[in-house]
Amino acid sequence: MKKFLFILLVLFIIPISVSAVEITSTPTSATTSVEKSISYTLKVTNDKADSDRFILTVFGRHLEWANLQGYYFEFEPRETKEISLNFYPLEEGSYNYDIQVSSVENPANRDSVLLKLYVKPLVDPDISSFTADLVGNELRLDLTVTSRKRRDMEITFDVKDSEGNTLRAMSITREVEGEKELLETMSLENLQAGAYSVDAELVGYDVKSRSNFYVAPVHNIVTSKKTVSTPLMQEVTITITNEGNVRDDYSLKEKLPVGQYVTLVDNPDAQHIEEDKVLYEWDLTGLAVGQTVEIRYTVDYWKNILGWAIMSFALLGLLGMGVIKVRRPTIRKEYLRKINERKVIIKIKGSLTRELKNVLVRDRVSPLGKVLPEFEGPKPIVRESESGTELIWRLGNVKPRSEIYLSYNIRPLLEAQLKMPRAYLTYRTDDERKVRVYSKQLILE
Repeated sequence: MKKFLFILLVLFIIPISVSAVEITSTPTSATTSVEKSISYTLKVTNDKADSDRFILTVFGRHLEWANLQGYYFEFEPRETKEISLNFYPLEEGSYNYDIQVSSVENPANRDSVLLKLYVKPLVDPDISSFTADLVGNELRLDLTVTSRKRRDMEITFDVKDSEGNTLRAMSITREVEGEKELLETMSLENLQAGAYSVDAELVGYDVKSRSNFYVAPVHNIVTSKKTVSTPLMQEVTITITNEGNVRDDYSLKEKLPVGQYVTLVDNPDAQHIEEDKVLYEWDLTGLAVGQTVEIRYTVDYWKNILGWAIMSFALLGLLGMGVIKVRRPTIRKEYLRKINERKVIIKIKGSLTRELKNVLVRDRVSPLGKVLPEFEGPKPIVRESESGTELIWRLGNVKPRSEIYLSYNIRPLLEAQLKMPRAYLTYRTDDERKVRVYSKQLILE
């Protein structure tokens, strides 16, 4: 029984002492070309608790290409060593090499790793590296050319867009022997934003290399205004040019006083009246790179002069007839400060001489203020939305010289200044024209 246990113990111990060495490689597969060296790094580890001596052996074709750092090594317990293995191939093809490491004391203690080597045909001359960098309007080319003998080589560079169209071309001739780095530059201006490539070619050797680069978008709309004035008129020409590198949109806005006689040579896309100004807007969409657009209009002073003359005669006639000039109504907006509340007061003064028809007053409160349900005087229509609260008073007809006070209370939701929009009233004239009168803006402290 004791003898049987002893045999089991020996059988159990033997596998532990075997394969106590490990070998790995970085990389395990590599590609090079004829007459160009390639390196592998072998990592050998003695996993035993005892020191040992190991032999490395290389198996495969063309062992004369291999250069191993060493074949015989001594290892301390648990020690790992990195060993260099270099190949200098002389023929193209695919090769496998079996690298084995085995213990001198116990040959059964061994390990192996399989290396693969792919050798491309020798290209001479060749472009070993090529990069292109765009800095401003200058394309910087970094090209490394190799040649086994001294040669004068013509090298061409073709810049192409994403569709393969050639945009720029350059040719140089340089003397090359061995490995030579060439640093060249190309001037690139007015390139539109997008992806581009540049091809480098050794003329007469069918050797090419490509590098890609990107032109970032630049938005640059430039405007200028030219004004030619005479006592009777003013001619304005506005020039808009897209000096960026990408199609762009632009909105031109011009403010002119109400009452001026303006002749628009180029019709605007929109126009609005803002108090005593008329705002004209031209929307220019899809301006091509380098495109220039002109917007022209004239201001006719002679029409104003003629209008004043006619008005003077009309006023004289009206004065002779005893007709009093009608004044427009006014609207003012004020507030009173209360604890946690603000009282907004809208003061309306009617016309001096005529009754106003269909008077409608509108005011708006920011979402930062809450309108309280208590009102003094006429009660408005209250409309609440995410953009704020709108208050509408329908006052009907307002007699001459009338004074009307409208008020409401709000509670600010934040401890900060509250900017109130302008209130306004609208009414109908005798000829059914709709007139709008604005108050000033109000800021609640």
